[in-house]
Amino acid sequence: MYASTLRQRARPWLWYALLLTVASICVFGQVAADPGGQVAAGNDDSSLFIWWLGHAADIVATQLGFGTDGTPSGTANGFLYTEAMNTLNGGVNGAWNTSLAGLALILTPVTWAAGPIVSYNLLIISIPVLVSLATAALFTHFLTRIPAFVAAGGVGFSSYVIAQTSGHPNLAFAVAPPLVALIIIRLLFRAPSSVLFNREFWTLSLGLGAVLGFQFYVSTEVLAGTFIAALCLLAGIAVFGRKARTLTSWVRLALGGVLGSALALLIALPLLLTMRGPNAPDGAIRPHGVWNTDLLDPIIPAGPTLLGFGSSPIPRVMDIDAAELGAYVGVPALIAAAIIVICLVRSPRYATILRIASTTGLLVFVLSLGSPVLFNGAAVFETGPFALVEAIPVLNNILPMRLVLHSTIALFAILGCGLQWALDHIRRRFAQGLLGLLAVAAVCVIPGVQNSREVYVPDFYTDSIAEAVPAGAVVKTVPRPLAWAEPHADEAMVWQSVSGFHYRETGGYFIGSSPDAAVTYVAPEDALDELLHETVYSDAPFPDPDSSEVNAAVDELRGSGVDYVVIAPDAPLLPGGPGEYEDFLDASLGRPSFADDGVLVYPLNR
Repeated sequence: MYASTLRQRARPWLWYALLLTVASICVFGQVAADPGGQVAAGNDDSSLFIWWLGHAADIVATQLGFGTDGTPSGTANGFLYTEAMNTLNGGVNGAWNTSLAGLALILTPVTWAAGPIVSYNLLIISIPVLVSLATAALFTHFLTRIPAFVAAGGVGFSSYVIAQTSGHPNLAFAVAPPLVALIIIRLLFRAPSSVLFNREFWTLSLGLGAVLGFQFYVSTEVLAGTFIAALCLLAGIAVFGRKARTLTSWVRLALGGVLGSALALLIALPLLLTMRGPNAPDGAIRPHGVWNTDLLDPIIPAGPTLLGFGSSPIPRVMDIDAAELGAYVGVPALIAAAIIVICLVRSPRYATILRIASTTGLLVFVLSLGSPVLFNGAAVFETGPFALVEAIPVLNNILPMRLVLHSTIALFAILGCGLQWALDHIRRRFAQGLLGLLAVAAVCVIPGVQNSREVYVPDFYTDSIAEAVPAGAVVKTVPRPLAWAEPHADEAMVWQSVSGFHYRETGGYFIGSSPDAAVTYVAPEDALDELLHETVYSDAPFPDPDSSEVNAAVDELRGSGVDYVVIAPDAPLLPGGPGEYEDFLDASLGRPSFADDGVLVYPLNR
């Protein structure tokens, strides 16, 4: 009997998940057709995540006794701190980077079986599905199934989520915010007002701890944004949640929050301790006043949608990655939301949720505007409310643009209420008109098919690297990873990942620090990089390979412990004209010891 009831309850959710999966495959059809060779990413942050997915799988394999032997004894190599990258300059503190450790562990079997690129693309395709399901869990608390499913799908396939999947899966994976909101609401509203502790209290409190603890290992920025959004939600509940305004309800929420937070901190303890370790940034990771939501962003179609322009026409303080432009919801959706709130705000069924959702969404959106507040790129107010957040340590690393995730959830909660009412009163002309407006709103935000691009990986890294480079060798890869927001800039990290971390890499793209800079985004230049700096960044001629400066730079590479220089002559973004870089290395390092499968390998200690 119980199994039959469980199947009945699960069946619509399974059909919903299947429908969402089909929709996501349609949106990411190009990578679904070639998951091992394409990525849907306009920038090259995808290479960073592919690296971390491969790294976690390699660590698990090593712990189980069948991983790479590429890390010599005494070299740090763990889930959160590793010297596999930036190996000559203190490695990488993964607790301050987007290491995706939680998701990477779950995806480890896929990474072992199919490789880190497939694992990455499976994650991208899964994200809209998982976000929709998590949001549906929240929305079904106050809506019937169909309106809840439709509205939740709007969140999962929103401009924010689809835009962030273009290189930022840690930010697109927005499962925690709706689940945290659901737990808060259930702690306040569901239990009898006279009951403080019961089975549901413990389940919800421990569930909150698990959700927050896991989120630490996906994105601490989304976690911090969820904290801010939760404060806005509680403000809305305090003003409009009359049924929850009993002392017992608030005490239950406080105790559940404390218990859940304590469990989350216990789960996050390894990460928090690692954050205090070496190579952590010493200042705010990004400058303030740049990643601010413009007041026109919600109404100017964004790139991920069918109506999108590809790039936003709104002037910016500086060039912003298109993956950050996720505030678009469309004029029809905003008009529909306003109509729904005005017309239903006195309805006994919808009044509370509409007032709470409106308050939460408006508060979070105002914060997402950042400081200063911008309209079409010009400052309307030099100081915005977000300046208060920027003054708080840790929270000052939040980019305000990314808070639109939470206002998007609130908006679709309102639209879901309108859809519910319209379906319940379908015979009324007003209901039919509202359904038509909601349909137009849906068309405006439907994502188009996301373009993909090839990931360039020389065959050497999957076929013959063991023949030419001993396990654990220190390799300088050319072209080296660069902190550039453009395709292929960091593909050397993908090469190391698909090799199974057979070698250690001198370069890397990551967040860290150095004696000369409080915050860095790329491995420091070595002596040879410094000589070639103008060649890489401004197409200047190569230096004379027989010069004393080049000889000294090569000797410094040898002295620092670099064993090999490996160049991929056909790699995108390789400086110089055809053959120039190889000729320079031939003249300065001697003939390569290996030249096949798309690379040349130059040993430095012959």
